[in-house]
Amino acid sequence: MSKLKNIKAIQDMLSGTHKSQTRQTHYYGITSTKVLEENIIERDEDGKPKIWIEIDPITKSRSRITQYEGWKCKESESGHLVRKALKILEMPPECPLCGQTMYGNEKRLNEKFWNWQKQCFDCIVKFETKLRSDPEAWNKYQREKMYENAKSFFIDADGDIIGLEKIMTEAISGVQNADGDIESYEAGMTKKKFKDTLLKEYKKYKKRTLSELKNGQS
Repeated sequence: MSKLKNIKAIQDMLSGTHKSQTRQTHYYGITSTKVLEENIIERDEDGKPKIWIEIDPITKSRSRITQYEGWKCKESESGHLVRKALKILEMPPECPLCGQTMYGNEKRLNEKFWNWQKQCFDCIVKFETKLRSDPEAWNKYQREKMYENAKSFFIDADGDIIGLEKIMTEAISGVQNADGDIESYEAGMTKKKFKDTLLKEYKKYKKRTLSELKNGQS
């Protein structure tokens, strides 16, 4: 169970939702210590630090401090950066190309195509319809699309392979079954065997697939 909790903690940290990243502390008073110039992110109109990075002298952990009128907010810098990145990747209210809403009846399709081409579904359909009139350009576009889709697939697959390696090469103990009994499971193979067989074949398949798609052989 402890391994499962550790995996859950890693997933939370990658998504910026771990309790150590989302915890915010509000406290009152003005800055009592001098803020180093290189740690200042933003200043008020009067020149005083408004947002800065504070480094714990013992743990060396970095916190983002925001000074408000009479009080301050403290949060994990890593959590702030992850949430900022996720916000940038979010689909906007309107398509930047045609201006129509992205959250109407075609929301699910818009989300799919926004992650791929940063346009709404309707704009992609119109673009592809026009492109079909030129067979050579259409074939080139199709090959590029397949290649990009394959790259996205292998990004996800790389993460799955890491998880599979842990499952196959690490023993698991203290697992409670449906009857309430505690069971343990031995590792299915050694790390060396995993790398020499499954991982080796996966890398060959990935390299061959991407190469063929990029060179128009598929």
